[in-house]
Amino acid sequence: MARGQMVHAGMKTLFLLLLLDLTNFSQAFHFWNYHVDYPKTQVSGTPDQYCNVIMQRRGMITRNHCFQINAFIHETNSTLQNICKTSPKTCGGPSWLLCHESSKPLKLTYCSTQSYARPPNCGYKAQAFSEKILVVCVRGSPIYLFQT
Repeated sequence: MARGQMVHAGMKTLFLLLLLDLTNFSQAFHFWNYHVDYPKTQVSGTPDQYCNVIMQRRGMITRNHCFQINAFIHETNSTLQNICKTSPKTCGGPSWLLCHESSKPLKLTYCSTQSYARPPNCGYKAQAFSEKILVVCVRGSPIYLFQT
């Protein structure tokens, strides 16, 4: 292989690696933006108002669409990163999809649309509780919350 071809092949490989990193970054950003709220955002009013506010702030309400359900995790970044250190197991979907389970129940708020919800006025109902979660990890960082 000529020197020019080697440089071109090396640049192509570097580009593909950068693209893979950007894809992983995008997935991780999506996870942290859509599912992590620590410390929990303080909202005046009812618990349902928390969901109305946080879903709006996180871009899950648009002029044409209300996300129907979403979970917010109220735990530290290190707690979430540590989940990726647990032994992986199948998630319950395709056998090739591996998840990591939290070793203890985590604080969560589930937000689900009320029956009357119509964009852009999406009304949400909040359910706060603790339970173990399953996440898909890439390079030691959660990128997907597996919700059953």
